[in-house]
Amino acid sequence: MDLIFSSTYYTSYQSTTERCYYIDFGHKTVKVSFCQLLSLRYKAKQMSSIEYIDNLLNKYNDTVLLTLCDNQHLILLDTLMVLDFIDFIKGTFTMIELNAELVS
Repeated sequence: MDLIFSSTYYTSYQSTTERCYYIDFGHKTVKVSFCQLLSLRYKAKQMSSIEYIDNLLNKYNDTVLLTLCDNQHLILLDTLMVLDFIDFIKGTFTMIELNAELVS
């Protein structure tokens, strides 16, 4: 497995032999396809809105339940982990795009 990106709480890897990605959440490593990774990017974009963060900090409990891979995996994130998750997903896709440019 090749390291793609690492943040404070998360690490992403790419397996070229299995043609999939792995996300290490610290306590759990999840195998995801590229389509599932795109779904995570969509969720991260939703979480990055000002309204979502304001609601997270002021109106709701400071935890989020993140579902992965058609609800096969559940990850509980606190506020700092949500903010790091948003940056992590952005960094992962940036590195995937840079790698694609370097290879071609």
